[in-house]
Amino acid sequence: MHEPVKKPQQSGLSSGSSSTAEKLCFDKNEFMKPNFSVDEFLHKNRNAPSLELLRDNLGLYLKGLRASMIDLINEDYADFVSLSANLVGLDQSIETIQHPLEQFRNEIESIHSLIADNVSELRLQLEQKRQIRECKRNLQSLKRVYETIAKIQDLLARKLNGEHPVQAVDLERAALDLIQLRFHEKYCVSYLNADHQAQIQQLDEQLHQQLRRFFIDALQQASSTSSEHLERSLRIYITLDACEAAERAFREDVVAPYMSGIICEQQLQNSPQGLAGIYSKILNFISLHMTDLLRLTLYSDKLCGFDFVVNSFWADVEMRLELHMNSIFAPGNSEVFYVKYKCTRDFLAKIEELLTSSGEQAVQAYRQHKQTKSFEARWNLPVYFQICFQEIAGEFESKLEPLLTNDTLSSQSDTENGDYQLSTFTATRTALAHCWAEGVYLPEVFPKFYKLSVQIVLRLSRWITDAIEASKSSTFKATFTRNQLLIALHSDIRRLDAYLPQLQQIIVQSVATKQRVALFMDMLSKSMATLSDTLSAHLASIQQTLVHLLITECGTENVRQVNDLPRLYRKTNREVPTRCSSYVDQMLRPLKSFVAQHEKQLGTLVMEQVLGEVCSNITRAYYNVVGEVLTSVQKTEESLRRLRNLKSGANQMTTSGTASTSDDDKIRLQLRVDAAAWTLELSKLNFQPTQIDKLVELNNMIEESIKLKESTP
Repeated sequence: MHEPVKKPQQSGLSSGSSSTAEKLCFDKNEFMKPNFSVDEFLHKNRNAPSLELLRDNLGLYLKGLRASMIDLINEDYADFVSLSANLVGLDQSIETIQHPLEQFRNEIESIHSLIADNVSELRLQLEQKRQIRECKRNLQSLKRVYETIAKIQDLLARKLNGEHPVQAVDLERAALDLIQLRFHEKYCVSYLNADHQAQIQQLDEQLHQQLRRFFIDALQQASSTSSEHLERSLRIYITLDACEAAERAFREDVVAPYMSGIICEQQLQNSPQGLAGIYSKILNFISLHMTDLLRLTLYSDKLCGFDFVVNSFWADVEMRLELHMNSIFAPGNSEVFYVKYKCTRDFLAKIEELLTSSGEQAVQAYRQHKQTKSFEARWNLPVYFQICFQEIAGEFESKLEPLLTNDTLSSQSDTENGDYQLSTFTATRTALAHCWAEGVYLPEVFPKFYKLSVQIVLRLSRWITDAIEASKSSTFKATFTRNQLLIALHSDIRRLDAYLPQLQQIIVQSVATKQRVALFMDMLSKSMATLSDTLSAHLASIQQTLVHLLITECGTENVRQVNDLPRLYRKTNREVPTRCSSYVDQMLRPLKSFVAQHEKQLGTLVMEQVLGEVCSNITRAYYNVVGEVLTSVQKTEESLRRLRNLKSGANQMTTSGTASTSDDDKIRLQLRVDAAAWTLELSKLNFQPTQIDKLVELNNMIEESIKLKESTP
């Protein structure tokens, strides 16, 4: 062995490696990471001064690691030497204990094999014992089957052969024996031949026939005070787990004979009350033949497992309605279809009411019954709605086309009682009421009828837009004026808008109470609000159209007549004006006529809005024209003054200027009189000067012009 390196040398190497590591161009801790990668290391140190330097630093770091390893060995050298000494002779010790251990293992394996053989033998014996026990049980069951067959045969021969009245106690004994027979039969079925199996089946059928006869007799003899035999027969059916057989027997022996004489086309044609009379007779069957039966099975918990209403009564009735009275489903005539469907819904509701006493589960079972779903599917409600749609929408559309006729606007006498003035709005109101009227609306097609109501309002909105555009057209021809049409539109839109909340209440009342949830009410309110906004949006358009028409009637030509005032007063020696010009009356005449004829229909507020816009528009034009006239008069006056100064001097001109009122002064005074008359007439229409655009500026402009003239020397 080598001698250990001296301690001073170890410390020297360690310090040297540490000093060397401090000068490395990379981090030595990178090598200690568990996910160290050479490629990542080289990529991270790619910016080293040079690859040669990196190589040299790696070599220095390797030398440091080797020195550290030698130091570690030298520090623990004594432990290494002692470990080698302790391992001497270990192989001989292992060989000494190896043989006994192998022998012990072989003994354990032999014991395991012996135990496994014993367990297998025990399991085989247990399986044989189980098979013997099963065969014994099967043989006992076979014996009981033979005994029970003989017993039931003897009972059927002596007590249930038809010569003597059937007793409930005998049927109960036979039913119990039959249950035992069925129980033992399933254990020995492999030992029974075909004859025995056929014999058992025959006994089962004979017993059910006797039980069925006893059940029907008991049903006919039962009364509300004594129904013992009926109750015992139903209990026997429950014992045999044959509730369906009882329901089938009741349907075939009691329900079918009664319904065959009622549910047919001939009875439907001969019934004075029609389908309602047929349904009344069908429901009478329950009170006549099912009172005691329902008292025992439906209205109490004494006998559970029967559902005679659905599986016997309703199953036979629904089958016969579909096969023998299929004419009731024909949707050709909407009125007849509605009456039949309404009668049918009332009929089904009475059946549900009958089942309600048994709980909600019975009602749901009836609704989910395959024959109930089949019966409801036979009523072609989409076709019925299409017929109603064609009737309602067709009649409504006929009032919209052509767009405007002589009958579109009703006479005044027709509207005094609060009706709509336009026939289209009357048709709209009629169509909306028709959608939700008794005899038309069905809750099952609520979404379709509501959609139709919305379509009617939107179609009217489109017609209103077209009517407004037609009133603006130069080709407008009708027995009524544009103003009358627009006023009637404005009035009817407000009246129809006020009807929408009432329509909403009608729709809410048409929906079942349990469906009037908060979400439904919120969506309905939003929908109605949207329709109201759609209608109200036309009011502003109508008002703007009225404003445009009134401005046209008042005429820009009338305003332009102001330009004629200089011609009327210059060189004409007219007197000083004291009365307003005719154009003022011409501008006011259409406004006064409009107020007199339509204020009651439009209302004070709307009338003020329309007249305010019209008067402001006219006043703005009036202001511009007056300004042009005053400017022209002033320029003319200046030109004449300069000309006179050149001819006769300033003194002479001043004398002539102050001697009398000039023509230009008369023009200004006429403008003052006209503006004052215009302002006065507008005040009679309840307008303040500040409410009309440019009215105050107009009067101020004229007064300033007159003052300026008076102050001029």
